[in-house]
Amino acid sequence: MSINKTLSEENTQPVHPNYKKSAELLYISGFLGIGNLIWKYDTLENELQIFIAIIVLAFGFVLAYVTSKGIEWFKYILLALFAFGLISIPFIISDILNEPVVGIINIVQTILQIYALVLLFKIPKTINPNQSDQKN
Repeated sequence: MSINKTLSEENTQPVHPNYKKSAELLYISGFLGIGNLIWKYDTLENELQIFIAIIVLAFGFVLAYVTSKGIEWFKYILLALFAFGLISIPFIISDILNEPVVGIINIVQTILQIYALVLLFKIPKTINPNQSDQKN
């Protein structure tokens, strides 16, 4: 089965409300990231750093958009990305000490992302009617 066929099949089913709620939380996290970027704009020393910051923010919004589409397996990608992001916890702690506003925003973003993941994993698995026919 091709990925395109899988995506089109998943898009024809109604989307569970938790996908939308999770996407909204991820969008809020992205907007907080924009606030962080504005707050710490003076620390971006060259065009490359600005470009990377914008790409990272855009990537966050793309993740939120894809989440809103209700693709069931995407929550595992988000979980892996979140786990990878846990590496940044020492930086968040230092931000709290050096830049309290940035540190608090980072903590709020982390809480929003955790809650979004919890909502995604609370969604019951869908039953594909084709799979149940094959078992009989």
